[in-house]
Amino acid sequence: MIFMNIVAVVLVCFFFFVFRHEKEQEILISKKVEKIFVIVFFFLFSFLLFFHLGSTPYGLHVDEAGMAYDAISLAKYGVDRFLYHNPVYFINFGGGQNALYTYLAAIVVKLFGFSIFNIRIPAVFLSLLSFIFFSRLLRQEKGVCASLISLFLFCVLPFSIMHSRWSLESYLFFPMLIFSTYFLWQAWNKKKNLFFLLAGISFGITLYTYAISYLILPFFLGILLLYGLFTKQITWKQLFLLGVPLFFLALPLMLMLAVQNGFLSEIKTSLFSIPKLWFYRGGEFSLKHILENFNIFCVLFGGDTLVYNANPYFGTFYYFSIPFVLYGGFLSFSHLIKDFKTKKLSLDSYFSLLFLSIFFCVLLLDGPNVNRVNAIYVPLLYFLVLGLLKLFSKKKSLLITVGTMYIFFFSLFATYYYQIYPNTVQDTSFFVSFSQFKEAILFANEKSEEEIYVVDHWVNQPYIYTLLANDIDPYSFNKDKVIGGGTITSFDRYRFTVEQVEKDKVYVLLKSNEIENDLEQMGYQREDFGNIKVYY
Repeated sequence: MIFMNIVAVVLVCFFFFVFRHEKEQEILISKKVEKIFVIVFFFLFSFLLFFHLGSTPYGLHVDEAGMAYDAISLAKYGVDRFLYHNPVYFINFGGGQNALYTYLAAIVVKLFGFSIFNIRIPAVFLSLLSFIFFSRLLRQEKGVCASLISLFLFCVLPFSIMHSRWSLESYLFFPMLIFSTYFLWQAWNKKKNLFFLLAGISFGITLYTYAISYLILPFFLGILLLYGLFTKQITWKQLFLLGVPLFFLALPLMLMLAVQNGFLSEIKTSLFSIPKLWFYRGGEFSLKHILENFNIFCVLFGGDTLVYNANPYFGTFYYFSIPFVLYGGFLSFSHLIKDFKTKKLSLDSYFSLLFLSIFFCVLLLDGPNVNRVNAIYVPLLYFLVLGLLKLFSKKKSLLITVGTMYIFFFSLFATYYYQIYPNTVQDTSFFVSFSQFKEAILFANEKSEEEIYVVDHWVNQPYIYTLLANDIDPYSFNKDKVIGGGTITSFDRYRFTVEQVEKDKVYVLLKSNEIENDLEQMGYQREDFGNIKVYY
């Protein structure tokens, strides 16, 4: 593929220009050449993220569909699917959904309309920004070499590409944590009030990416800021400047937790709403899970059972990266011990504390997987850069060997991801071909004016695809919706549960279903739309 060759050429140039140095941190490279590298890597990463964005991953994930309908509702009507005005936490399918991605998607939908490509734009945009912020931070503290290594890794690592190309809202934790880290580090070192304000705002917004941040960020910031006060590296005034915007941004979420735990009733104001969820997943965090999560490192580097998070053949960082990550982690934690003794804080120590905070909280999770623990890849990426930087500074010849390995495995991964993976996803749960479904439901609408049964035993939320495909507004949806068993069982003439097959109805089956034999025995005709079947 063309971009494979581009990567190879960039890496060859990388060999000749970047590591011609006499001392470990002295880089003999002009600013002009550095800018060329940055621009090339940026356009390469942009290409990798935008290439076939609307079709890879294939179809529409059930959580993407739920987010998309709420975004459309907000963009057109100012309410979510259940008519709540600006909810701070969406009901989604009953257990809640984090808000930040939906509001970003609503802006895109307002400007450009709904499509799978468009609703994935916020994920790409924030990933590109994190690409810039992370490299700028490393350039400031570790030099040009570290910065360019980080840009290269963003372009070739499976995790970097796979998490950035679809609209799972929890994956925004990764880029938002990078932004917050950047602003806090500037504030810590430059002592400028503006950066403390920006850090507080950024960390506050990060809370709206994923619920696990409610545990990770207070734990991490509590340790870091107390250390800063104790060592007199920050003042009470600076703490106040960071804490005030963080507190006010966190306040709606604190009220949300109070509502879910029964301390308050639902809140509806002209500015925002806090709905009562149908069921609350606070029990996912518990000390009892620590003993169950000894396989966490297998998950972090090898992936999980969800094909859209990682492929077990490549892992998240490629398996040969693990020694470099461990080496970089060892170097960071060595600096952490030294900094505590001298009452200082280096970037190594910062990321060591961040890793420990996230790792401890991850151990409390029930069944951690890649998307649930995505924040931990921020310090892991830093460790990888640090390990490679130190290794290459000692033995420059290893650069060619290691660089070639990354290029080789990336070429294999890219071939899999862009050519094989799309067809793999469509045969798994959670993803539905929206174009095929829309054709099927419109066909079903024409075949009957009576009830239409839309059935999917895997996704279990076929109503959301029905809403999207028919472009039904939330007010019409709420007129006669029926909730049963923690899901929507019907609205209008659409039914989503089948107790007994009836005559003269229309059935839309998203996956193979046991009622197919009954339908065929009763003389139903069948029309196929890809994997979706319509019996009429």
